[in-house]
Amino acid sequence: MERISVIVPVFHGRKYIDSMIAQIEKCAVMCRGGYSLELLFVNDDPDEPIGARASEKVEIKVIETDVNRGIHGARVRGLEQCTGDYVLFLDQDDRIAREYFVSQLAHLGDADAAVCKLLHEGRQFYDMRMPFEQVITREFIISVRNPIISPGQVLIRKNKVPVVWKESRLRNNGADDWLLWLCMLGTDSVFACNPKILFEHVVEGGNESINVAHMIASEQEIYDVAIAADIFSSEEIEKLRKAIQSAAESHIRLLTKFQKMFFIYDDWMRLQEQGRYIHTYLKRIGVGSVAIYGDSYIGKRLCHSLRNNGVEVRYFIDRNAAYLKEDIPVYPLREGLPSVDLILISLVESIKDITKELKMLTEEKICSIVELLAEIREED
Repeated sequence: MERISVIVPVFHGRKYIDSMIAQIEKCAVMCRGGYSLELLFVNDDPDEPIGARASEKVEIKVIETDVNRGIHGARVRGLEQCTGDYVLFLDQDDRIAREYFVSQLAHLGDADAAVCKLLHEGRQFYDMRMPFEQVITREFIISVRNPIISPGQVLIRKNKVPVVWKESRLRNNGADDWLLWLCMLGTDSVFACNPKILFEHVVEGGNESINVAHMIASEQEIYDVAIAADIFSSEEIEKLRKAIQSAAESHIRLLTKFQKMFFIYDDWMRLQEQGRYIHTYLKRIGVGSVAIYGDSYIGKRLCHSLRNNGVEVRYFIDRNAAYLKEDIPVYPLREGLPSVDLILISLVESIKDITKELKMLTEEKICSIVELLAEIREED
């Protein structure tokens, strides 16, 4: 019977262990009779030992380390200890569907790795602007950017994990997965695309993929490894250099966006500390129902706050409406939107452009979260 190894680095993540075991057990039930599963927790914090309950469905191993190796080093350590024919690298807070392995293996065929679709920040990541099958390619991964949000999307034949990836451990966390795909492509591995959404990537404050400084440094390291490995042509190396430069610029733009979000949250919390609430202000000016433009971090929290305090949130407006699931309707930007007292823009960028577009489509009152907080702050 073939075996699947699930490798999970753990860093200050004991709270995730039981839920990870539970979801892999559900996968094991789906694989019964076809494949056996082992789950390896690699503890990357020597000062915080971890434990894991036993399971009748999955073989569980806990690997303690004497030094912090970083996520790349922890993954390699798990790879050295695992016994599977296939390997899946998960982050400690990732979520996979119970049919994950059955579906991935069905799509793998003669390929070396199967890549599935995912939910990222609650929405489908691939869309019309970035079609799935057109970005999971050698050309895109080398020349544009890493289109695979997390290694949890990829089931890999263990014997196809390149030696250069195992031996070139990155000092900075963040880009070891992009390096893995590059090394696999450089050694002529073939990726199969699975169009099913089987994986959910959870973004938390400590997630290295949103640590901009580490990510930029990590991506520079993969460029150095690619040159030293001598597995790409000079033309591909130049394309990779430009892709990494473009990625750094994108990370800096993202940092600017996060800074704007921080200032909005800070303003919001300061007003609440003073007993000045968004829902109270809206009711006072006669707003009983709203639509929220942008099913975003701020949009979701705004929706939750308003609904819990007696303001009706009738729907979201979002350009990615077709890929979003909420317990209220999500409409694309279009004419004929249902009537509300106020459309509240939750995004922190392109506010003027969004307002202009909305005014062309609706006569409803429009206000951004930035403007709304300013009104509350300036109220006597």
